[in-house]
Formats: sequence, structure tokens, C-alpha cells
Amino acid sequence: MSFPLDTPSSRRAMQVKPLDNYCLRVWLADGAELILDMGPLIHQREAYWRLRQERYFRQADVDPLGGICWPEGEDLAPEGLERYRTVDPIQPADQR
Repeated sequence: MSFPLDTPSSRRAMQVKPLDNYCLRVWLADGAELILDMGPLIHQREAYWRLRQERYFRQADVDPLGGICWPEGEDLAPEGLERYRTVDPIQPADQR
């Protein structure tokens, strides 16, 4: 089923870039950037076992709701992204 979805939160992901050591750089709809450390989640929860393979981890993408997803169904909800943040969000240039 495919239909447009409107996530009310401006904290939804717009773009994601996999980094080394199971980290992700995420650009949010409000212009902020986050660096997420996925290592603890990946190693503690068996449901994320595929993400332990670097090649697979690097296939991270943004889903229609603004969460992070991978091809075999692993995902992170947009409202849960902040819990994996490693540093303070990087604010857009006009907010610095």
C-alpha cells in the first residue's frame, strides 16, 4: 500500500548518511543534524543482527514517516531518533 503520509513532527529525518563505528549522520526536517550511535542497540538486540554487517548497515535510508530504515525491515521511528544521539544537535546556520 502506498499513500502520502504527513508526520506532524519537524524532528523527522530527511536524509541519512552512514558513518564508521555504527554511527549515522541524520539531517532533520527542522534543519538540525544529529549523530546517532547505533552500536549499543545493534549489539544488545538480536532483532538488529543484520546491521552488524557493515555493508548492510550502510544501506540505511529514510522511510516515508521520517524514520530510518534498512532493506529487510529494521527501522527506527522518527520520535525515537534522539535517544541514540551522541552529541548535541548541529543547528542550522541561521540558528547559530
